[in-house]
Amino acid sequence: MKTADIHVIGAGPSGIFSSITALREGKEVILSEEHTSAGAPVHCSGLVSASGLEQLKDVVDYKKCTLNSITKANMHGKAEKFTLSFPLPKAYVIDRGKFDSLAMQKYADEGGKCVFGEKITSFSQLKSTNIIGADGPISSIARLFNFPPITSYCGCWQGEFKYSCPQKDAVEVYFNPEISPGFIGWAIPIDETHAKIGLGVGKNENLSHAKKSLLSKLEIKDAPTHEFGALIPLSPRKKCALSPIVAGKKFNISLCGDAAGQVKATSGGGIFFGAMCGRLAAMHAQNPALYDKEWRKKYGMDLLLHRFLRLGFDSLSADGTDLGIKALKLMKFDSLLMEAGQMDEYSKMLSLNTLNAYMRVLTR
Repeated sequence: MKTADIHVIGAGPSGIFSSITALREGKEVILSEEHTSAGAPVHCSGLVSASGLEQLKDVVDYKKCTLNSITKANMHGKAEKFTLSFPLPKAYVIDRGKFDSLAMQKYADEGGKCVFGEKITSFSQLKSTNIIGADGPISSIARLFNFPPITSYCGCWQGEFKYSCPQKDAVEVYFNPEISPGFIGWAIPIDETHAKIGLGVGKNENLSHAKKSLLSKLEIKDAPTHEFGALIPLSPRKKCALSPIVAGKKFNISLCGDAAGQVKATSGGGIFFGAMCGRLAAMHAQNPALYDKEWRKKYGMDLLLHRFLRLGFDSLSADGTDLGIKALKLMKFDSLLMEAGQMDEYSKMLSLNTLNAYMRVLTR
């Protein structure tokens, strides 16, 4: 069976970053991707935090795939709104297909091998006993090795439209559950005249109806130039690593990225956490239990905080969302977020320095 030290399945960011890390650890790697190229089809909004992209730039120079810089976020309830404004870009709108292609080029430049058009669905296709599953939320590797399921998902849709956002550098986020029950809606400007517009809904909600509601609210009547639907996990699996014995062979299996559910439940963003956890999966490919411990130690609290916020949003009615926004304004929480807010690693906002900053904001 063994033709490589590590077999990585899935050539999205989590799989490619995992593969590059394994190469740099001196391992022989084979990467399998079911599609014919990296970066296609694109099922991602492409809005990524500036801090996250900085931590990934040893692999991808994100400036080569940046479409727009975001310095503001307008958070909408049913009628209330509050705005976060930052002196420097807090996030970038990237060409996700190009991001993946650049990462794959880096992998190839460092001597990596990728087999395209290969969907792994059986034990006979595995090329190592050390397996990293980075093959999306409906992971074949997770099913093959009987991992516990991801328990919370949302269905999402996004289209690219001719649309003039109120501000080119501001993302519009809609928390109104009458429009996007169980998740959020968004309008992400690409340039002055085009935007990525989309939303998600909980698993028992009507995505088609929600889509019509959002487009009606934004007064969009033209068809999109590109659109897609996607399933996004909103909670990690209870176990993301196993060491089963199959047909007399011991396997070391680690899941990362969407396959593991390492996604922000607040927004559905997964590039940063998927790539960083992919690195850890490669470092501990022969000790999956240690990988599961390490990624949870490093990023588990952040994902849990995103999850708690998601559950809080889901408990609010449309009017309750407005009351929540009013409360945040009264608490001057928007000022704190503008000074110390994080898009990914929420746990950093629990530091003493951040809490002290918040106290200073409250006493102004």
